[in-house]
Amino acid sequence: MENIEKIDLFNFDLEIGKQKTYISLSYQVFGPPIGHAPIVVVNYSLTGNSTVSGKNGWWNGIVGNNKSIDTNYFTVIVFNIPGNGYDDQVGNLIDNYRDFTVRDIARIFWEGLFYLKIETVFTVIGGSLGGAIAWEMAALQPERIENLIPIATD
Repeated sequence: MENIEKIDLFNFDLEIGKQKTYISLSYQVFGPPIGHAPIVVVNYSLTGNSTVSGKNGWWNGIVGNNKSIDTNYFTVIVFNIPGNGYDDQVGNLIDNYRDFTVRDIARIFWEGLFYLKIETVFTVIGGSLGGAIAWEMAALQPERIENLIPIATD
């Protein structure tokens, strides 16, 4: 795990009516710095994590230099689903993951993008659970996504 960044979210209201006083949202950025290239958000499947490119990158076949999602041209942002444990912080694990819906995760990802001062994205792509999160992101903010690519999802 290299270059993991973190955003602190406070007092986040979940769809079920509960409020999470604190959520740690970790993420990685690949390619040019934010603000210097079109943004591609990659949402991973249930067993993935934010490392989509480079050593141990689970999407190395399509994300990287001179790949379909070319990190010479695109800034790629990948958020970790809160509580997945990829940040190695035991205190950030979520005891009751059933409190969260796919829409909650999409809202959390939008909060992360807004925190990074990103108002629109060129593409949101995701497979399986990541595709479902992509659908929800588009449903929440359709005018902020230029291209939506859900893969193998409902």
